[in-house]
Amino acid sequence: MSDKTTVTVHGAQLSRRKFLRDSGALVVSLGLLPGCGSSSDNTAAETPATAETEDAKPGTTLDASQPTSWVEILADNTVTIRTGKCDFGQGSIYTAYPQIVAEELGVSFDAITRVVSGDTDTTPDGGGTFGLLRTNVLNLRKAAAYTREALLTVAGERFGVESSALSINDGVITGGGQSITLGELVSGQQLELTIPVSGELISFSGLVVAGDPPLKPAREYKIVGQSFENPIIAEKVSAKTTWVGNAKLPGMVHGRVVLPKTLGSKLVSAGRLPKTRFPTAQTVVVGNFLGVVADTEWEAIQASQAVASTTQWSDWQGLPGSEGLFDYLQNDADWDAVPANLGGKNTGDVASAKAANSISGSYKVPFQKHAPIGPSLALADVQTDGRVEVHTHTQNPQQLRRQIGLVLGTSTDNVVIRTYPGPGHYGRSNGGNAGAEDQAVLLSQAVGKPVRLQWMRPEDIQWSTQASPNYAEVTIGLDDNGKIQSYKADHYGLPMQDDRNLGALLSGKPTIQGPTPDNPERVQGMGNFMADGWTYGAVPNVLETAHSTWQLGFRESEQNIGLRNHSLRTPTQFQQNFPREVAISEAATVAGVDTLQFRIDNTDDRRVKRLLTILRDESQWDTRPSPQANASASGASEQIGRGVSLMFRGNGYWACACRIGVVPETGKVRVQEMVVAVDTGVVVNPTQLKRQVQAGALMGVSQALHEEVTFDTGTVTSRDWFSYPILTMAEMPNLKVVLAPDPETDIYGQGSEGANALVPSAIASAVFDATGKQIRQIPLKPEYVKAQLNA
Repeated sequence: MSDKTTVTVHGAQLSRRKFLRDSGALVVSLGLLPGCGSSSDNTAAETPATAETEDAKPGTTLDASQPTSWVEILADNTVTIRTGKCDFGQGSIYTAYPQIVAEELGVSFDAITRVVSGDTDTTPDGGGTFGLLRTNVLNLRKAAAYTREALLTVAGERFGVESSALSINDGVITGGGQSITLGELVSGQQLELTIPVSGELISFSGLVVAGDPPLKPAREYKIVGQSFENPIIAEKVSAKTTWVGNAKLPGMVHGRVVLPKTLGSKLVSAGRLPKTRFPTAQTVVVGNFLGVVADTEWEAIQASQAVASTTQWSDWQGLPGSEGLFDYLQNDADWDAVPANLGGKNTGDVASAKAANSISGSYKVPFQKHAPIGPSLALADVQTDGRVEVHTHTQNPQQLRRQIGLVLGTSTDNVVIRTYPGPGHYGRSNGGNAGAEDQAVLLSQAVGKPVRLQWMRPEDIQWSTQASPNYAEVTIGLDDNGKIQSYKADHYGLPMQDDRNLGALLSGKPTIQGPTPDNPERVQGMGNFMADGWTYGAVPNVLETAHSTWQLGFRESEQNIGLRNHSLRTPTQFQQNFPREVAISEAATVAGVDTLQFRIDNTDDRRVKRLLTILRDESQWDTRPSPQANASASGASEQIGRGVSLMFRGNGYWACACRIGVVPETGKVRVQEMVVAVDTGVVVNPTQLKRQVQAGALMGVSQALHEEVTFDTGTVTSRDWFSYPILTMAEMPNLKVVLAPDPETDIYGQGSEGANALVPSAIASAVFDATGKQIRQIPLKPEYVKAQLNA
């Protein structure tokens, strides 16, 4: 073998550089396509990889010369995989990802002994932790397919046969009467496979593996589809896992912030710090950002409270108040600020469609919070040599890296993000920051020490982002046969995602552009889009329109802060599916048809019909029109009702049936039983998927019954679990999850999201079934339910 030979494998470049005495590896690095950058000011290096090299040194950007690669095949026949995605409790990074890679490589699940995720200097691709199986796993899947083909190429040359005559099973290549393990194949030599990628590492979506290596068809799967245990659970319950709250650095101090009186207040004067009581404490002021650091956390807490008591802020009133929210959205908001967006499945002519009967109504979803059980926390170390480390719990470390670079005015090459498990917040940090990260950086820069900053519960609920509200006007026309002739919906919602750092906004430091009419970013821009996939293909006339306006308080605040919105689990679709599915159930009542059968009658999608039929059987659905014959909106006895809902999200189909009890006299709603049937296409790990559906469904019950952000004209008034209640253990219903993957489908659907958005409309329709009174707004707080029943 020559010192260096290179061959092309399905568009990837396989290089053999030298013999190694005691080891060997095949390292899968990446080659950026022309016009792509690994960061704002660097591209991937082209120096050769070295199998013995340690993980990339802190402070480096993406470097193909380091094993920050996708896949490594080692001489001991084990495999390491790397991904920039983070685990947020789904378990996909440690179960589904290794299963998919093992399937493509032809190795056992146990052969993948190491999964490296999240940290920006040891992982290759960046991008947010969302759509893990629907889209994002394709990077690793393609990398594994490229790797398999490269291994077959090397083995074919060694055996003297065509690679097409070889196969890999359980880590052993066979063919031509010969066999060899993958570890034996790479032993004694270094193989580097450079695969093509596009994109920008520190962008919202990160890098994407290009090309079309041959992927293993689903019919040949042996590992995908099995319920392998999640290896990180044992470490968590045995307290071996380092949670973000336990991260420590030598010489670190503790920080707390003193946030403004209102969302638009400016700092007039910082409060006095009594040094005799708090000898190690000091205040930090940067613009309107005010913080306190001390040697101990308790001193920092007490000192910040003392400072807050005498700090002077200007007053500000720029919000309509939560009680006037929907009146403002319906009558005062500027819905012409940006062009409306039409639904992708609009068809026919709604305006000229003739209807024998119709229903119409306004449907409302309020602001809701991510509200993690543990508040936002970050540990930052701004070092004297210009390097910066941030230790935190984030869904998009590379995007956070970019934003920290902006705040400090430094190259992203100087910034490293370390990730840890922490309290899930379902989308709040998929653009990078969850809240405290850049504030910890500002404090560390000011005091010259590592600073551990934790928000307190009121700060987290009052100052973190929230899911945007939505109100919708829906009209459904029915033909003479009781089928839907026309469907018209106008959804009025605020921008979904504001990834600007709060510390940067308060301090006046640079940050990314906010949601304004001239922001070209689709995700972080100002537009509202139709996110609720259309499932009723038999309807001949459809017109869905999504309208958007400014975030509340954005223009009224000198700092452009206001109520910053961010994607909460199943973003935008949650807000749009609720009105659609409640209205569909109402239309079934007008048609005199059972609400589940009505959905079957108005779809032409085979998978939808199949899933609803399975749901009917599994839930022992009582086929009849709604409301029930004994429905009553008065009295002290509990009325029982049932409801159904349907949704298509991320290549997956979801259906829910629930049974509820409601006491008209008190307005108290109790969800008794719930069945969720799911067709996500290929099911990678059934146990993990069931857990995800269970958790999402219970989150949806909480959102349907309790969750609403309250605010006055200046600030959020929700500040704890009393003013922002969530579901309790005592309220959990009996929950049955039915996995029903379509046998004719080989696509990967989305299992982490969907269930929460599916549930509220089924519950609302069940209350109607029990009482005969329409429910068109969540949450179903007793006072709201009573008001509707008495209307």
